[in-house]
Amino acid sequence: MAQFAPGGKLRRPADLDQWVFLGASLGMGYNNSAKFNPNSPGEFQVVLMEPKAYRRFVAEGEYPDGSMFLLSFYETQQQVSISRSGFVQGDLSNFEIHLIDRRRSPDGRVFYPFSKKDTQAAALPAGNECVTCHVRHGAYDGTFTQFYPAIRHLIPEKSLRKAPVATPGRRR
Repeated sequence: MAQFAPGGKLRRPADLDQWVFLGASLGMGYNNSAKFNPNSPGEFQVVLMEPKAYRRFVAEGEYPDGSMFLLSFYETQQQVSISRSGFVQGDLSNFEIHLIDRRRSPDGRVFYPFSKKDTQAAALPAGNECVTCHVRHGAYDGTFTQFYPAIRHLIPEKSLRKAPVATPGRRR
């Protein structure tokens, strides 16, 4: 469950290393002018979900209030150790937590951006671009499940049709 400091800032969860992997991308851009450059592909983006919320979602097919998603941004590195081609994840740049909480926000979504060293973060203001984009383009309940192969098979087909996926899996 989300823990808050006095003043309403979200505390950095202590167990982030135990959250459930949902998906990852490399160099993903969010606007039409973004061009992928294979020589400098941008950051790795890794999405995890808080374990209790994940288990409840798998069992019930809905995100309970208090569900948290972690989007972490990692630098890309080349020719590290034995790797002579391709890219590997480097150091953490920053991360954000997407909290589903219908009591804290009229649209049920609150985003908290953290630097890699932050122990607390203030919420982005209501109506911010993150919320608008998630609600408009997220395949399921304001989340980008079209990019989460670990749970995509649990998302209703009708939801995924509004946000096509490259490799369809089994759906209910």
